[in-house]
Amino acid sequence: MVTAASHYSVLVVEDNPDLVIGLQDLLHHDGYAVTVAGTVAGAIELVRTHRFNAILLDLGLPDGDGLEVLKETQRLDHSLPVVIVTAHISSDRTVGSLAEGAYAYLTKPYDREELRHTLRRAIGVKELAVKVERTEHLLNQSEERLELVIQGSNDGFWDGRVLPNEPWNSPCTPVWWSPRVKAMLGYTDEEFPDVLESWASRLHPEDTDRVFAALTAHIERRDPYDVEYRLLTKAGEYGWFRARGQAIWDETGQITRMAGSLQCVTDLRRAADALRRSQQLLRDVADNTTAVIYVKDADGRFLFTNRRFEQLFHLSTEQIVGHTNHEIFPRKIADAFRANDLQVLERNSMVEYEELAPHEDGLHTYLSIKFPLCDQTGTPYATCGISTDITERKRIEHTLRTHEQQLRRALTSAEMGTWNWDLQTGQIYWSSQVDRFLGLSDGARPHTQNDWLALLYREDRESMARTMRQAMDQPGTDVVFEHRVIRPDGSVQWCVWTGEIFRDHDGKALHILGMVRATDRGA
Repeated sequence: MVTAASHYSVLVVEDNPDLVIGLQDLLHHDGYAVTVAGTVAGAIELVRTHRFNAILLDLGLPDGDGLEVLKETQRLDHSLPVVIVTAHISSDRTVGSLAEGAYAYLTKPYDREELRHTLRRAIGVKELAVKVERTEHLLNQSEERLELVIQGSNDGFWDGRVLPNEPWNSPCTPVWWSPRVKAMLGYTDEEFPDVLESWASRLHPEDTDRVFAALTAHIERRDPYDVEYRLLTKAGEYGWFRARGQAIWDETGQITRMAGSLQCVTDLRRAADALRRSQQLLRDVADNTTAVIYVKDADGRFLFTNRRFEQLFHLSTEQIVGHTNHEIFPRKIADAFRANDLQVLERNSMVEYEELAPHEDGLHTYLSIKFPLCDQTGTPYATCGISTDITERKRIEHTLRTHEQQLRRALTSAEMGTWNWDLQTGQIYWSSQVDRFLGLSDGARPHTQNDWLALLYREDRESMARTMRQAMDQPGTDVVFEHRVIRPDGSVQWCVWTGEIFRDHDGKALHILGMVRATDRGA
C-alpha cells in the first residue's frame, strides 16, 4: 500500500534484528522508504552520503554511543529531525539527547501510534524548516540583487513611510534617500537627512506647486506619478530631475508607503534645448530667404519645406509634408524633379540643375542645387534642395544676347568693330571685324601694345604711341587714335579708334573701351 508518505525516506539506526523487522513493517506500511544501519560508523556514513527526512536512533549501539550519530547529523544538517528510540531511560540521557538537538525521545517498548504521530510531526517540522530556509535564501538573494541594482544604477532611489496620525506631506515624514540621490545633489548624509523636508526645501519655487499637485493626484486618484522638476544642488545651481514613484494603500484606501526613483536629466534637458534652438535657427534661416528649400526622403516624400515654398505654391505644411511631387505638381514637371532627385541619390554628391516650376503667371526657371543627406554609414537617405528663381535673369540674358546679335549685325553693316584695352595687364582685345580691318585672321586673340603698333603703317607708329601716352595722362575720358594699315593687296586702309578711359578714384587709367571704324581716307 502506497500512502502520502511514499516520498519520505527514514534512516533506522538499530542493532536488534527483531526491532528492525518490526520498524520496517510499520514504516513500509505507512509508505516510507526505509534504510537500516546497525552501528554508529554505518549510520554516520549513511548520513554523510544520503538524504533522509528523519532518523529513528537507538543510543546503545555495539560500536559506540548513538549520541555520536546525533551530533554528526546536527553538524551536517541541523534541521534533520532525529527521534531517539531506546531503552536507556535515565534522566541525564533524556535531557542530554534533547540538549544535543534530538526532536523527541521515545522509550522501548514504543507505542506504534505514538511513534507514527511523532515521526509525522518531525517530518512536518523538517519540511517547514526547509521552506523557511528556502524563503530566507530567496529573500536574501532578492535583497542582494536589489542592493546591486541600487549600487550599479545611475538613478537614485527613495522610499517613504507615512507616520501615524500625520499627513503624508509632513516635513518629518521619514524618507530613505539612497546614496546616489545625495551624490547627484552633492550633499552628505548629515546635510540631507532621511526626511521629506530635505527634498521639499530644495525644490525650485516655480516647480513646487506643480510637483505636489502631481503627488496629490497619485495618492488621491492614483494617477501615474512621473514628473520632471528642478532641485537645488550643493553647488548652488538647479539641476533637472525626473521622478517616478508608486504608492501603497491600506484596506481603507489610506497611503502607507511610497517609493520610487530619481534620475538626473540635466544633460538631456540641455541637449533638448540645444536641439530646439538649432531647429529654430534652421527654421528661421530657411523661412527668411527668397530661395525655395525642401527635403525629400529616398521615396520622394517631402520631409521639410520652408515658408517660401508654401507661399509660392499656395500650400500648407500638411499638404506638402508626407506627399510626393506627383501629388503636388503636374506629371511632366514632377517626373523631371524625381529624375533629378534619384540622380543625386545615385551619385551621392551635389548636382546643379535648371528646373521648371509652375507659377500663376506661367512656368518659372529655377537654379536648383541638390545634395544628399547621409546617415552615419555614409548612405544617402534623403535629398535637400535649394532652388532660386532665375526667370528674370534668364529673360535679361536672352535680351542681352538678342541685343548683342543686333549690335554685331549693325557694326558689321556699318564697317565698325569694338576694342577693349586692359591697362592693368597690357592686353588689348578687339572684335573679329577689327581683324578684317587690320588684315588679320587670328580671331579674338589678345595683343600687347607692341603687337598693335607693329601692325600699323611704319610712319604712323611713333605718332600713334605718343598719342596713346598723352591720352592716358590727360584728365579727359575720350580718346581718338587714327592710323593707316597696308592691306595684303597693297592698298592703304585708314582706321579710326575712339574710346572712353575708365579710371579709379585716384585718377589712374584702368580700361579703354571703344569702337573702331575703317575709312577710305583719314578723318
